[in-house]
Amino acid sequence: MKKCSRALGVALLAVAVLASGGFPTQGTAQTFRPVPAPGFEMPFGPSPLFAPPFANPSNVPEFAASAFSGPVSMAFDSRGRLFVGTYPGRILILIDNNENGAVDEVKTFATGVQIPLGLEFRANGDLFVTSNLLGGVGRIMRLRDLDGDDVADEKTIIVDGLPSEGDHQTDKLKFGPDGLLYFGQGSSTDNGSAELGKPVERPLNASIVRMDVDNPQLSVFASGLRNPFGMAFHPENGQLFTTDGGSGEICQMPNCPPDTSPPEEVNWVVQGGNYGFPGCEGTPDAGRAECSGVRPPLTQFLRHTTPSSVTFYTGPQAGDSKNQMLVTLFKRLGGNGGDLKRFNLTGNATIGFQATEILPSIADFGLVDPGDGPVDTAIDPITGDIYVARFDPVHHFDQNEHHHYIYRIHRVGSDALTFIGPVKPAAVKAGSQGLTISLFGRRVKPGAVVFDVSDGLALATRPGPRPFELLADLPASALGSERTLLLEVRNPDGSQSNQQTFAVTTGDPDPPPQVFPQLTSMFVYKKKRKKVVNPLTVGATVKKLRLVVSGTDFDSGAQLLVNDIALQLDSSTATELVGRVTNQMVAAAGELNVQVKNSTGKVSNILKLAVSP
Repeated sequence: MKKCSRALGVALLAVAVLASGGFPTQGTAQTFRPVPAPGFEMPFGPSPLFAPPFANPSNVPEFAASAFSGPVSMAFDSRGRLFVGTYPGRILILIDNNENGAVDEVKTFATGVQIPLGLEFRANGDLFVTSNLLGGVGRIMRLRDLDGDDVADEKTIIVDGLPSEGDHQTDKLKFGPDGLLYFGQGSSTDNGSAELGKPVERPLNASIVRMDVDNPQLSVFASGLRNPFGMAFHPENGQLFTTDGGSGEICQMPNCPPDTSPPEEVNWVVQGGNYGFPGCEGTPDAGRAECSGVRPPLTQFLRHTTPSSVTFYTGPQAGDSKNQMLVTLFKRLGGNGGDLKRFNLTGNATIGFQATEILPSIADFGLVDPGDGPVDTAIDPITGDIYVARFDPVHHFDQNEHHHYIYRIHRVGSDALTFIGPVKPAAVKAGSQGLTISLFGRRVKPGAVVFDVSDGLALATRPGPRPFELLADLPASALGSERTLLLEVRNPDGSQSNQQTFAVTTGDPDPPPQVFPQLTSMFVYKKKRKKVVNPLTVGATVKKLRLVVSGTDFDSGAQLLVNDIALQLDSSTATELVGRVTNQMVAAAGELNVQVKNSTGKVSNILKLAVSP
């Protein structure tokens, strides 16, 4: 009997299938020395052998719990903190407080989110997750931290009953430039034909699905993708690219028959596109009826190597490699795969795209076992460091030898540099009074100041309330006319960070239509702002009461909602709304949901306003 192993979809979904599918069920830990490309650094070991210091079973206890307790998904929040989904269903926050390149604090953000193969933050701070019940359906969940304690207070199933009980699952997910949520839904079968007693293909299988999360009606964006596990939108042109794993099984025994399985792919995905599964995987053959109208892949890989993630190289370290497409291959077979590949993309949405591989790969992870490899990639939005999660469900004699790792890859010498992320708010109306801005930094030295490069002005700077945050005051003199300011952080030793921009606009700066407003604080006052009312009480006289909310990315048509009812506004800016308190708000004791809704329909996070008896 031949020993065969299915692709990543099966590998990630069921222990029983994993064992029967032919992965090594027990063995000693095997790995070679990881190799970064020239110009990159990838710290590791010596203990455990070649383990990356950032995250491994010794500093992330969850990774040592079992063969299946490793990382399968990652996402950074707006503060540059790495959220990690583990196969058993924990969402962790991994923090490097002393900035030495190793996790020294692990927070559990959520539990009970089974097999979370995709994590994605909405601009308002909500975390969206794909979850797969073992041997059951897939779902899309929304996790909210309402009180800022780094624990999800609210877990909501947005979509349930996705067809994930077959060979493949509900994969990764991304918000598109249109503000809609896109996710991959794998096929129910290996090649289009259901085995006896197994699910057949259904309308959502083997497709990219999209929806408005505020009105979750599903629609198929593109079809014919057997297992679109990884996906990413190009940061400049907004086009969608996904990986796809081909059908067939790999034979790992002597006297195997010829392998006719199709190659693996990355595809440029367009609305309504058909990518061939089942019947026309790989390069379409114009002479076959099954290939009529099938779009060709962007690039291909050796069969069975299983592309598991795709992202684009962004951030201050990218340099000449900016927007290169990065792809991980989960398996290493015959000297191919198990690495982080990179490609230059040329072309456009009118004439099409071409991908040219750049050699060598950014990193080779030294894999041996075919069921142990990289599953996800994320770029730190502040430093531009590249993070790669490695998942090793092979049963080893020593549980501590599992390669449940997260590698941190960066440019040579970049660990000595100071970096800052985007400025919040990003813009203000010309002629405004002085404004306090916020930014998050890395390796900022004590006594550093935010510097207005455009005006040669050191800004009054102080630590923010959150770790790694700086607050600085832009004076009115810098905001008098329309222009773009360049800002950086300068350390006492004379070193400086990368630069970020801040826009001064002629009118209230509307955020891009895909951006969601964000609420940070609120208060109620009576007649004058210094007369704060806290708390509101039932039956209070509301004539002179005003609700003030502060935040970012409010557009010129923004509404202030209380329990989904818009208040009459006294004033409105990009960072503050002032609304009139109503009798309905104080009619009964309890908590009121306060949100901002932009004219684009995008809605902010929720703040709770208490009304006391």
